[in-house]
Amino acid sequence: MHTGDISGNFLIAVPSLDDPNFDHTVVLICEHTRKGAFGLVINKVLMNSINPLLQSLGMEKRKLSLPVHYGGPVNPDQGYVIYSPHDEKYQSIVIRGNLAVTASKNILYDIAAGKGPEKFIFALGSAGWGANQLEEELMMGSWIVSPANVQIIFNMPVSERWRAAARLTGVDLDRYCDLGGSA
Repeated sequence: MHTGDISGNFLIAVPSLDDPNFDHTVVLICEHTRKGAFGLVINKVLMNSINPLLQSLGMEKRKLSLPVHYGGPVNPDQGYVIYSPHDEKYQSIVIRGNLAVTASKNILYDIAAGKGPEKFIFALGSAGWGANQLEEELMMGSWIVSPANVQIIFNMPVSERWRAAARLTGVDLDRYCDLGGSA
């Protein structure tokens, strides 16, 4: 029952989604195949500064004004950088167009040195679904699918991303009525 590849889209949690990991979240779907899906939450912040993590990587002398996002409940110690424009020097998944994601530590070194990509966000953890799991959640009405928008990812305040992503499809979440969903 594969619905087709929805990589490069947002999954917007419906207001009634009863899962604390995804309450009021926007997930950027980075990869979606018949085997499952991988994405990153883009609207939850874990820490206001990445600097303690940089110290753990031996980059004590580097300071970045960069928050750490909650990417999801899977592999919470794994870091990811969503960035644009795509650069082939980092082993990456191209999400769509010039938008990519990498788990390479080299991108953090480049960002700290001022040689990284123009736009980026850092996240710990990810969201993952097994074969047909995401399709079932979509059929149950747990998520709204919307085209991803780089302005929302990189330029909009985190607190506004959930509603803004839904508005891309014409949905006003303050007036949304559903029959319930669960992830």
